[in-house]
Amino acid sequence: MGTALILLLWLIGGSVVSLIVLPWTGVNLGTFMDSPATFDAFPSWGFLLFALVSFIPLLIGVLVAYRLVLGVRLKHLFAARVPFRMWRVGWGALAWIITMAAPAIVAVIVAPESFRGEFDWVAFAPFAIVAIVLLPVQTTAEELFFRGWLIQGLSQRTSNIWVLSIFSGLLFGLPHLANPEAIGATVPALFTYSMVGFALAWVTVRDRSLEIAIGAHAANNLFAAIVVGYEGGALPAEAPFVSQGAPDWGLESLLGLVLIPLFIVLSRVGRTRLEVPRIQT
Repeated sequence: MGTALILLLWLIGGSVVSLIVLPWTGVNLGTFMDSPATFDAFPSWGFLLFALVSFIPLLIGVLVAYRLVLGVRLKHLFAARVPFRMWRVGWGALAWIITMAAPAIVAVIVAPESFRGEFDWVAFAPFAIVAIVLLPVQTTAEELFFRGWLIQGLSQRTSNIWVLSIFSGLLFGLPHLANPEAIGATVPALFTYSMVGFALAWVTVRDRSLEIAIGAHAANNLFAAIVVGYEGGALPAEAPFVSQGAPDWGLESLLGLVLIPLFIVLSRVGRTRLEVPRIQT
């Protein structure tokens, strides 16, 4: 029941919210309704606003379902039997940048000619504002659903970290196949996105907390939006550095296999260990 409520709010409520903000995106409602599949009329910031506000109902849906349907206090959604600390959210973001964003940073330094040389501050400024405000909302909503709600539900049947992480990773990867960059590369794209979901699930189950996952996911999307992006992706390419051409999924998968274990190890810093009660004899 709770999952159905969340999905209804996300799919239907998200569409309604997007249409409500449409007049503020620079696109006429009548024009959009005549041809909703055409997004060329959107300014980049307008498309980002239109897309990201649809995640607000997802965020609300998870919180409402957890508190009212399950009747559980919301703090247990964010962390189970351990404290939730904002500094570890920040550490999760930093650990992700150090490991997973490192190849892109190296590529910018070593081969700057591979990136688009044009940069439009006028287009970037409003786009960056929307990204900074709403991307953390989108990523937090996804973490609460995929790594909070779904993992806690499945953990009633099994506590195996491998099973929980693989399950969550696959469920996370499947919706991302709708991204433009995944078209024509279904299997390698699914593998790559699922690895990301696997990593975020692993650290969540390990820590019994969403601290690291929330920070890492936000860092990943913000980095792709306002630092190093690529053309033809789900996000408009307004970053200062934009890679030309489609992603090399083979290379992405290989790097993921190497870097994700490093991220998992690095993210252990500061995690709370549960004390095992000692039996008095």
